[in-house]
Amino acid sequence: MKKNIIQRDVEIICEIHPQHIGSIKEIERMIIQSKLSGADYVKVQLYSSSKLFGNNERKYLEINKKELVQLNNYCKKIGIELTASVFDEEKLSWCEDLDFQTYKIASRTVKEDKNLCKKIISKKKRTIISLGMFDYSSKLPFKGKNIEYLYCVSKYPTPLTDIKMPNFDKSFFKGFSDHTIGIEACIYAISRGAKIIEKHFTNNKSLNVSTQLGHTGSMDYNDLENLRKYSDSITLLRNSNNGNKK
Repeated sequence: MKKNIIQRDVEIICEIHPQHIGSIKEIERMIIQSKLSGADYVKVQLYSSSKLFGNNERKYLEINKKELVQLNNYCKKIGIELTASVFDEEKLSWCEDLDFQTYKIASRTVKEDKNLCKKIISKKKRTIISLGMFDYSSKLPFKGKNIEYLYCVSKYPTPLTDIKMPNFDKSFFKGFSDHTIGIEACIYAISRGAKIIEKHFTNNKSLNVSTQLGHTGSMDYNDLENLRKYSDSITLLRNSNNGNKK
């Protein structure tokens, strides 16, 4: 699938963790479905359950280095970039060994581990940061040319009434990390100038029966296909209107 450089100036990141239910084969299936339905990136979460959550309830969702290598090779084979939210320095070193070009810093990490954030940013790779748990009203947590911030509300799922969508054309926010049900909030964000959309992806919404298996805010193949189509159409409309103003 070739990128249409005229239309696809909105990047879509599929978060495929933890909807993979602990299966690497399911992750691969989610990756190819994400690719076919229009995503630009797929993202996993790299953590130790005992270190991050203080228990082993999510241990079955962990991805080890061998599995990460397998997934990275698979993404290269089909032509989509793999990125990750890393939650400790060991996982960061795994990604550096694989020459990851893009990192994600979760809202939780911004709140709880400033040192890890600084180490990720210091790699000078593209670093996308969600601010759902940070009070950005007076200042931003980090500065750097490689940083891009996402607007986010850290509720799972997020009620539409809790969204205070910024005007991305006039904001420091580059995009939107979405946890609402459906894709309407994503479409609204794109209409307001968002250039990055991040949303959880699943091959089976019926599996989202607990917080450990994801949440009802996940999109499936059809949702992503529609999001890609609408984002391209909105881009054409915005470019056309901007051209008419000149």
